[in-house]
Amino acid sequence: MLNTNLRDTAIRILKETPRTLGRDVVNVLARYNRITGSSGLLEAVSELKNILENAGLPARVHVVENNSRKGFIETPAGWDPVSAEVMIKIGGKIVGRLDLAEHPTLLSAHSPGGEGCGRLTVCEKECSGEAVLTSLNPYDAYKVIDARLILHYDKNRFHEAVPYTGLFLQEQEVKHGKVVMNIPYRLATELMSRLLVKPDLEIEVCWKAEVRYHSKGLPILVSCGDEPSALVVSHVCHPKPGAHDNASGSAANYLAAFARNIIGDTSLRSLCHVWVPEYTGSVFLEEILGGLPEYVINLDMVGSKQSATGSVLSVVNPPLFMPSEASAALYISAKSVLDTVESFEGVAQPSVRYDVTPYSAGSDHDVFIAWGVDSGMLNEWPSRFYHTDMDSPDTISPSQVANIATITLLSAIILGDKGLKDKATAVYRAHLKSWYQTKSLVYGRELTLPEYRKIEKPAFKLASPISTRFIYKKLGREAFYKVRSLKGAYTYLTVYAPLSEVYGISDHLSKFISEEFIEWSREEIEVVSEIWEGLKTYLR
Repeated sequence: MLNTNLRDTAIRILKETPRTLGRDVVNVLARYNRITGSSGLLEAVSELKNILENAGLPARVHVVENNSRKGFIETPAGWDPVSAEVMIKIGGKIVGRLDLAEHPTLLSAHSPGGEGCGRLTVCEKECSGEAVLTSLNPYDAYKVIDARLILHYDKNRFHEAVPYTGLFLQEQEVKHGKVVMNIPYRLATELMSRLLVKPDLEIEVCWKAEVRYHSKGLPILVSCGDEPSALVVSHVCHPKPGAHDNASGSAANYLAAFARNIIGDTSLRSLCHVWVPEYTGSVFLEEILGGLPEYVINLDMVGSKQSATGSVLSVVNPPLFMPSEASAALYISAKSVLDTVESFEGVAQPSVRYDVTPYSAGSDHDVFIAWGVDSGMLNEWPSRFYHTDMDSPDTISPSQVANIATITLLSAIILGDKGLKDKATAVYRAHLKSWYQTKSLVYGRELTLPEYRKIEKPAFKLASPISTRFIYKKLGREAFYKVRSLKGAYTYLTVYAPLSEVYGISDHLSKFISEEFIEWSREEIEVVSEIWEGLKTYLR
């Protein structure tokens, strides 16, 4: 057993966690276009499996079928982008030219192929034309806009970069010849400005896209110890390069497995490491693992050079009405690993920006939380190049990837020792109470932390989180866009509210608003309540 002086333990683990190995794994994964359902994802997972086996670690790959479903989550058709290019001309002069080789996010994931030329039309809500420029959600645009080419832009992504979007079509939704591409916001604003000044200006767009559909399935990579009780999960998907999201978390997960094997601590034998396509893989893990773990640590977007990404590392809590031993272990471990800068008086201070944050949906921890499993996440946000073709390996810090791996293993040690776990949980609970009191004072809000509740016999079990695709298909476009526009609505409707029903939590909307420091108007609260009433009927 390692010394339970947590700082000393962290130092010992870090010595067995080679920074260069984490860097190498990030670079390996970033070479592949790892879109969910693609051959590139299968190839990346195969290479990661070889890396695990070469390190003497167990590794097996399970494949989930395309066009399948678990709960509210659908897996997409198998899809490979082969080539794509778009050229935009005004008066014969080229004002924009992009191709897939230079910009791997050019094609929206699962877009059909096709080619043609046509005049560009700007679309704000509903329209048609040969080629249409729009900021509508790409899946919605694909469904409602009558056009051969949909050019999508996103003002919330880095303005010089090509954003990543996904249609995630099932086989029956594929309309051959209808292409969806992404262009930088900077280029989109230039085109719209020209048309605003001269509405009759003719902007010509020519495009060509070749794709292949297949049924190779979605890979899930598993490396487990004996009778796993704690699970470390990272989604390994996303387009090339996808370094911060999420080669970084995948590399930290591997590094934790590698160091665990070197350390040989018996308390870490029950640790299991998995790499999944986001959501579409994690919903099948209960069957694959033969049961549910007691704890889950989700590593999603970690280990960046914060000066490059603008990020803050967060320990993301589950909803406050759930036990949070996993989050407690993560936070105490983060302090043990990251507080290495001395103050003038020699007191340890944070070496990077990190904090705790209320529950936020949008990654694989959602699946386990929906199942009632104590789950915490390490995540960095915001991320300057998030979901763009500029999310490159040079924004990742090998030292920080090693730190995240160390935090992960130290958390597992804490969770495996009842004395340490109980003490960490009590300390963290007190810290969380103080954190909320401070935020309440700053924002002029009152919040009393609820008591933890363990439900031995829940009313029923959720099959999965509710997806926004499900909301779109069952409640329609209007509800879908309202969910997208209201900050916090996604987290509430997809996981928090459904889980509250399982736990028998009354008046959970007001609790959520308080817990998340939400500032919705009365009308917005009514909108969210109405959407939730529509979703409730589908829960069981």
